[in-house]
Formats: sequence, structure tokens, C-alpha cells
Amino acid sequence: MRTRLAWLMLVSACGPSARGGLPDASGGGDEDAPAAIDAAPHASGPVHVVITADNAYSFGYGDVSNVTHFTQGQRAQTAGQIFNCPIGEGPEVYTIPEADAPDGAYLYIVTWDDLSVTQGVLGTFARDSGTVITGDPRFEVCATGIDYSSGANALTGPTQAIINTEIARCNAGTGAAGTTSKGWVNSAGPVTTGALGTLAVGEMNDDQTGTFPITCQPTAATDGIASNAKWMWYDPADGAGGDAFHSTGQNRFKAFLIFRLGVADIIL
Repeated sequence: MRTRLAWLMLVSACGPSARGGLPDASGGGDEDAPAAIDAAPHASGPVHVVITADNAYSFGYGDVSNVTHFTQGQRAQTAGQIFNCPIGEGPEVYTIPEADAPDGAYLYIVTWDDLSVTQGVLGTFARDSGTVITGDPRFEVCATGIDYSSGANALTGPTQAIINTEIARCNAGTGAAGTTSKGWVNSAGPVTTGALGTLAVGEMNDDQTGTFPITCQPTAATDGIASNAKWMWYDPADGAGGDAFHSTGQNRFKAFLIFRLGVADIIL
């Protein structure tokens, strides 16, 4: 009898157990329901861009392979055309309709400089779903090494066709190591396998005594660039010292540069 009783107890111990007592004959309570999981945030709304560059840029948007909508820029001729209010005198505004900003779309900022004094790009990018400012780790940059500091197109920079050719080269990582970044990089390093350098992140737009003067900031009634936006450029990480925001008089930083931001990343 003892052997049989022990065997019955073992079978009972291996069977299913109910939480808090016997199983509910109705099929279970609320405690058995899976916990609700919040949906991932989704970018929405038109894209509102306020941007400037020291000392030249063009702006466009498209997909991962091409700029399909392009606004040709022009090099600033005075400091006021970079830094001053009102909007249009210094920073400029662009609005991308929501229909042109599906997941998979990219914003492109194409910058070049005159190889004199300072260089950088600064901006704010906002949607209904959130705001991203320059300096955010979601930005990427590719250095093409094609110099527009002088020559016939120094004021207007590269054409849309040239930019798209270079985007293809950036995506493929086929640029020359000595003159390009060999692909896309962000502030942490290579995005494209084998790419060189990093996206340089500089000072915030809040110090009149810094490398750059304070650039037109927003007010309750007017547009501008946020005080916590940070200047960006490309750092070749070549061991030559100094920082990316002061020119050496030569194209050490392999401009022109292409910065990009996925519109789906403009959240929170």
C-alpha cells in the first residue's frame, strides 16, 4: 500500500497547477490575458525644415537612391545670409507635404564651403510626430571629395545629377579612400562597411562667443533654429588634429558633403 500511495502522489505533483486555487470552469480569468503592447511610434505629418549652412548648401528629398525634389542653393556672400533673422535673410524654410514623405523617404542637405574660416550645417526638422535637430545620431554624412570652393560652379554647387551619382557611390561604398569617406558615416562611425571618418558634432546654437554666432532662433511668433541644435560637418579622422569646423584652407574635409535623414526617424 505504501508503494501505491507514493506513486499516486508523484503523478499528482507532476500535473498542471492552478494559480490561486482550482481552475475557473468558465475558461480562465483576466489574469491569463496577454499584456497590452504599445505600438511603435510612427512618423506623420508634413516635414517642416529650418536650415542654414556656413557657407553654402542645396536641399532636396527623395528615396535612399536619389534626390527627386531639388532646390539649388547659392553660397552666402555675407555672414548675415547664414546667421541672421528674419527667416529668408539667414536660415531658410522648406515644407515637404506628408504625401511626399512616406516611410523610406530621405531628406538631403548638400553642403560645400569656400575653405575659409569656419564651416558647418545647422537645422531643425519637425513633423506632427516629433522633432529632430542637427547633431542627432540619426543623421548620416558622406564626403564626396569633389571641391566646389572655386571654379565656375562655386556659387551654385553640384547639380542634382551629380548629387545622385555621388549618392549611388556613397551607397555602394566605392569612393576612393584618399579623397572620399567611402560611404555613409554617423557620429559613431561607419554605416557603410569600410567607410572612413565620422559625422562631426559641434557646439549648440546658444553661445554668442563660440565658433559660430547664435543663429536666428525661434520666438513665439517667428520661425528659427532651436538653441539646442548642434552644428555638424564631416571629420575624416585622419590624425591631423584640430576640429572639423575650422577650415585649413585646403579640402581636408573632403567636401562637397551629403547629409541625410530618414523622414521616418522624425519621431518623439
